[in-house]
Amino acid sequence: MTRVDNVLNETETEDLIVADAPSISIVRVPEILAPAGGREQFFAALQSGADAVYLGLKQFNARGRAENFTLEDLRELAPLARRYRMKILVTLNILLKEAELPRLRLELAELQWIGIHAAIVQDLGVARFIRENFPTIRLHASTQLAVHNLAGVMAAIDFGFKRVVVARELTAQELRKIQSAVEGLDVEVEAFCHGSLCYSYSGLCFFSGAEDARSGNRGECAYTCRKPYKILNEPGHGFLFSMKDLNTSKDLQKLVDANIHTLKIEGRKKDAQYVATSVGLYRQELNRIFGRETGPGGRSIERDYQNDMSFSFHREMTSLFVNGRYVENVIDLNNPTHKGLLIGTIEKIKGRTIEVMSTQALERFDGLRIESRDSLYHALPQHGDKVQSNMQGAQKKYKNNVSQFSLREFSLKGRRLNSCNAHTRVEIELPSEIDLPNIGDAVYKTRSNELKRHTEILSKAPADARIRALRSINLKFQSQQVGEELVLSVEAYLGQELLLQDELRQPWQLARKVGSFANDIVENFSLLGDAACDCLVSFQGSEEAFLPRSVLKELKQRLNLNLPDAIAKATQRAVDDSLVHLNQERSSLPMAEIERYSIKIDRLEYLEAIETFLAAHPNFGLKEIVFEPKRAFLGKLSPKESFDALFDWNERLNQGLILRFAFPTVIRAWDEVMLKAWVHAFIERGGNAFEIGNIGARKLLETFTADQSQDFDLSSDFTLYVLNTEAAIAAQDLGLKTLALSIEDDRSSLEEKLEHWPNAGLKPQVILYKDTPLFIAEACSLTALHGGCPTAAVCGYRTLEIENDEGERFFVAHESCKSIVYGAKAFSLSQHRRELSAFGVEDFRIDFLTREYTSEHLQSVLRQIAKAETVAETHTANYERSLL
Repeated sequence: MTRVDNVLNETETEDLIVADAPSISIVRVPEILAPAGGREQFFAALQSGADAVYLGLKQFNARGRAENFTLEDLRELAPLARRYRMKILVTLNILLKEAELPRLRLELAELQWIGIHAAIVQDLGVARFIRENFPTIRLHASTQLAVHNLAGVMAAIDFGFKRVVVARELTAQELRKIQSAVEGLDVEVEAFCHGSLCYSYSGLCFFSGAEDARSGNRGECAYTCRKPYKILNEPGHGFLFSMKDLNTSKDLQKLVDANIHTLKIEGRKKDAQYVATSVGLYRQELNRIFGRETGPGGRSIERDYQNDMSFSFHREMTSLFVNGRYVENVIDLNNPTHKGLLIGTIEKIKGRTIEVMSTQALERFDGLRIESRDSLYHALPQHGDKVQSNMQGAQKKYKNNVSQFSLREFSLKGRRLNSCNAHTRVEIELPSEIDLPNIGDAVYKTRSNELKRHTEILSKAPADARIRALRSINLKFQSQQVGEELVLSVEAYLGQELLLQDELRQPWQLARKVGSFANDIVENFSLLGDAACDCLVSFQGSEEAFLPRSVLKELKQRLNLNLPDAIAKATQRAVDDSLVHLNQERSSLPMAEIERYSIKIDRLEYLEAIETFLAAHPNFGLKEIVFEPKRAFLGKLSPKESFDALFDWNERLNQGLILRFAFPTVIRAWDEVMLKAWVHAFIERGGNAFEIGNIGARKLLETFTADQSQDFDLSSDFTLYVLNTEAAIAAQDLGLKTLALSIEDDRSSLEEKLEHWPNAGLKPQVILYKDTPLFIAEACSLTALHGGCPTAAVCGYRTLEIENDEGERFFVAHESCKSIVYGAKAFSLSQHRRELSAFGVEDFRIDFLTREYTSEHLQSVLRQIAKAETVAETHTANYERSLL
């Protein structure tokens, strides 16, 4: 028997898949994309050398608690940005409920006039809605869409995205391979280079939403990954999921060599100092790499940005996986927040005055922090049982209840100082609210007053800036000589939509200077002040003509008079037409008369328990088994052997069940060879049904089966995000027929969606039971606990049982170097099944994944679901509350 080894050496496979990336002959200067949570950050980015900024409106963005911007703000700032050659990208990077789509269209109808470069989108329904109704708005795929392979990028191109923000977890080799494959196509690749990191793949974190309805996919992250956790089944505790901050400045050459289009800096909730420092750091590094000024308009400022970075909010730094997976530990067990720069230790204490030999220059109003030399905010397995349950220090650190203060009084040998040079022994007077430290405690400088002053200048509008609210349109002028007359016509456009046209006729006059006519047109019509329009002017035709300025002024007056009405009418058309779009072919689902069940498993041994249950419950409407093969649970079985066992069981059961192959949610480049073997083995055994949970999986299936002529039965997992009916139609565009609805959804939102469901034969599917994957992560807590990857022989892919400070228990499973976190209590809507049937749902899914189920436990869950009872030890997530 031919065996396909399903336990490949991942490092070797990674090299095999990625190393053959074709060479790239022309290396581009990547753009720097900076975060702007408010106006100060916007101006700081503008004046520090950013090529573009990304920012959010007051609603519909993933940083809902940032300051954000109104439409009027953008009307004022966009013309300034164009003048300084800085692009504006607007984030619409959350999942929208059904009721929010009509409100979104009102924002888009105004946004289309502002002249933004693009909208960054997560929700495929929102992307489809923009594409169909507001085509002038360019689409960028958010990192929240969880694109983590070449197939995902190709799928995004097919969907109409012009840029893809790939997952942070990609290596430089993967980025190079992807960029090489799409070079010359109408798409750009954007990757994060700096900032805070999520433990989970972006877009695949469900911890916050499950805990208190604050979904990270809707801009309401509760930062559960920054909390301390205690390990219960072995010694250890700490900030098990708190990632270090990304900083690739010292590895920037590798990202440049990957030839990606854009370097993205995270941080829309951070201040202007952080923005100015991070932009300055990467601009300076790009200037060094290319040996010239690379910023727009030459806006680079020389400073010691590496030092400045110590005084702008950041955690301990990591390059993450740029250099490869598990090259370094990316989790900081000890510190979930900003630490600053160590300047010395306390040598003497007299009253409330401490003496320190400072290695850094100091001045009044610098920020300082004192940390006990005895502080241990985490415990490793090797520390033993004596520290296992002592979480007080970690909890104190999490609440930021530490000794930090603004330096107001310090001296040198009794003489008061306003500042001092580095390597000066200083006496620092402690504020009354600070607990007295001990000799030997560490002192950190967390903020720099000098850097603050520098940033304050940058975070104001440029001195020559004229801030006024304007809309953006295109004016196309054409001149021609008709007999003895000059005919000058003008057309005003929004994208391809003609707003109005006008013309004037004057006796032909020859210009004294060739080319001055075109210059006069541009100069006179770039700004239509009365119409509040910032115009991109183009000119075609004879440049030998001359028109008096008084005649041009008359034409300008007519445009100023007529454009506002034309814009208002075009806006109203967009508002009306997009509402019609949202209501097309939609109706309420009738009450379900049948119930069909799918059971999803990742272990073949569960089949026996399912068979036993079915024998005792012959009326249970099981229609299919969904199988997601995981090498962690299949031992040495080949794909053929696994499917032989599955199909033979189904034939013996003789109930005509559909067998469906589930693609993994995350598929890295080195997974594809084995996944292709699984897909081919499934098809060869007669399989025809597939479940996908990511747009990349759909493209991979297409690639793997390019030589197949058959049509497949496709369904979605909940990670494809059908939170609104426009997303359902977007999924249908991908060829899907059955759509698993979001497990984060609430009752009201779900009901409204089903009352407005598309009339296209799409089947909504509700998951009744599941161990929600709170985190799906490439980062490994075992690697952090062991100070590096301990290898499979040591870690054994073991599961950690952990507890937070509220006594809630969770499990950290390790499935072949991927971490899956799930709660002690599973998610279940069993007791609401009849209500869901009344909403029109016929298809239900029951998942037994990741957690190891005994036969009795599995059958007990099925029995309770069959009776529509509350399943023991479960929760309903947000169904009975409101998803924020």
